Amino acid sequence: MNNIHFAQKLKKARSDLAITQQQLADKLHVSRKTVSGWETGRTRPDIDMLRQMADIYHISLDELVSDAKAPEHQSDSIHREKGLITRVTTTTLDIILAILIVQRFTHNSRYDNVFLMMDYLIYFGFGLRLLLTRWVLKILHSVRSPIFLICYFLFGAFSICAAFSNLFNMGFAFQLTIGIIGLAGLVNLIAIGLLKPNGKNDNRV
Repeated sequence: MNNIHFAQKLKKARSDLAITQQQLADKLHVSRKTVSGWETGRTRPDIDMLRQMADIYHISLDELVSDAKAPEHQSDSIHREKGLITRVTTTTLDIILAILIVQRFTHNSRYDNVFLMMDYLIYFGFGLRLLLTRWVLKILHSVRSPIFLICYFLFGAFSICAAFSNLFNMGFAFQLTIGIIGLAGLVNLIAIGLLKPNGKNDNRV
């Protein structure tokens, strides 16, 4: 494998994991400049570094250094599973937003805080949905981007806490709905972490 091809493969493996050169450098206890040298073809990592990188990327050493391309049917299968993760998450958020909007305009309460909390959840949900648009995903690289995962977790945790703390004196039916919405978000978040492309235990989407 020539240096340029190998460097591009190292860069793609890191990008698929959605981590920066500095984050990889910290994991390997080297400088960011060293990682940059590997990914531009100026230098090559030694075998020990390659083993550590393969562990970080959750792939075999042979897969990392091999010049062979994945069979076309295998590549198609991976892309389908990547699309499935995104579609499931997008659909879940669409349903959550629809329920929130309906509740916002049909729920009756004497407390303004209830409506304020609902507005916050709707805005938060729209923000998450925006992160799943095609254009933003080109920047984030995947649904497993730390930015999206952290925001999604906060959304689910806030929903559950708001529902079961009775902080806003909402009705029981509305509390239950918000709690279920938060739980659905967290279950979806767990599914994102558990569903691995092509059955492999890796973090790529």
